[in-house]
Amino acid sequence: MSTDPRSAPGANTSNACTDALELLASRQERTRALADRCRRCARCLAPEDAGQESMRQCAETLCRAIGRMAALEEELLFPAARAALDSPSLVDLAQLEHATARQIIARMALAEPADARYDALVLALVDCVERHACHEQDRLFPRLRESNLDMTELGRRLRQRLGEQALAEDAVQPH
Repeated sequence: MSTDPRSAPGANTSNACTDALELLASRQERTRALADRCRRCARCLAPEDAGQESMRQCAETLCRAIGRMAALEEELLFPAARAALDSPSLVDLAQLEHATARQIIARMALAEPADARYDALVLALVDCVERHACHEQDRLFPRLRESNLDMTELGRRLRQRLGEQALAEDAVQPH
């Protein structure tokens, strides 16, 4: 079974019929699956375990996925949501969750996977991912569905941005 999030079910984000919220929900589910994998790694490994490198790899993959999702949302979704909604409080909370994730990621960068603190930070990040996805899917996305936001056009812009990200990632990957 492949662990590459791009090969996960629903990973094809090129479907032109997929609107913005379907696309974001699909990507969030992939990020949540990565987070769950990290949670399992954090709970299974003792600090002296030789599997710490796989924990670091798992956590780094999760951090990259969070960074990509946050960039997409902050550049495209949040400005559109602010314009479409009467109250920005749901967007404000989502942005605060992004800031919290960034703080945790910054602390993880200063810790070693063998440190007990590292596992605690990974678990805090996993909880942050879960809370954020639930907030958006249960509260923000339904409000946006009720708004006048053009989900098809926003979906097109998100897919375009995702394509640009994939090209940039391919350029830095060793071949």
